Amino acid sequence: MPAFSTILLALIPVLLVMIAGAAFQKGGWLSEELETGMMRLVLNLLAPCLIFTKIAGNPVLEKVSTAAWSIGTGLVLILIGFGLAFVAATVARFRKGEGLRTFTISAGIQNYGFMALPVVMELWPDDAGPGGLIFVHGIGVELAMWTVGLFIMSHQVGPPWRKLINGPFIAVIVSLTLNYSGGHALVPGVLETAMGWLGDCAIPMSLFMIGATIGRLFKRAFWNDALRVSLTACSVRMILHPIAILAAAKFLPLPVELQKVLVVQAGMPAAVFPIVIARLYGGHPQTAIQVVLATTVACIVTTPLIIAFGVAWLGL
Repeated sequence: MPAFSTILLALIPVLLVMIAGAAFQKGGWLSEELETGMMRLVLNLLAPCLIFTKIAGNPVLEKVSTAAWSIGTGLVLILIGFGLAFVAATVARFRKGEGLRTFTISAGIQNYGFMALPVVMELWPDDAGPGGLIFVHGIGVELAMWTVGLFIMSHQVGPPWRKLINGPFIAVIVSLTLNYSGGHALVPGVLETAMGWLGDCAIPMSLFMIGATIGRLFKRAFWNDALRVSLTACSVRMILHPIAILAAAKFLPLPVELQKVLVVQAGMPAAVFPIVIARLYGGHPQTAIQVVLATTVACIVTTPLIIAFGVAWLGL
């Protein structure tokens, strides 16, 4: 079982890169146009290349059932997260128009991709399976966000398919198709090498931009009602939802590689993207920022504890 210090050392570089992004943004070295361009670079090129290198030819994903379990758990567990966050927000007396919907979305979804991936890779460096499954699992998370999540935020019925069908989504589908058809063996080695180089840039660039996004949206108004939001968010993100995720990993007939993914997912802080959703669809961005910052700070202590407990409980 990885020791607390081992997991903490896997997490600290992730946080340091995010802090660097926030510092650069607050220092005025990143314009909004540059941020937008870097995000598009990650979404449309770097992330798809990383996904291809992690999924294509991955022996764990040779079975359709493994992909189905990954997508299904991603979808259902986020819906459970939304439900737990809504109940907690109701108990804490959040009201519609004052952050109830935004809290439900923000506290209900973890940072499931580029923050979780380097932790998985550090904890199980000799197992390629979990790294690929994270992105397949992410399809289910995206489905939950752009259907039920968007409905909660805006009451818009039906997902905006143009948002869902993005570079990472297409990369997952193409990579899985190549896996099941055997076409991945026909990809030229020089192309795989080039995609590998580009993919290696995706994790640090994404973490840097997550930090920059937090830095750009952090305002003095953050402190208004911060204590109530922070305590409620941590109760959902660090206690209630991890219990649900670890229970699924323990009692469902899941592949070991997917169990490893879920153990790390259980310890992740809130995702950053709901901040953008709140801004675009009439939510309460301040609440989303409070949730993200509170859970990100708390994860320095809680994430190693949750992951260590999950690894021991599941015998990983």
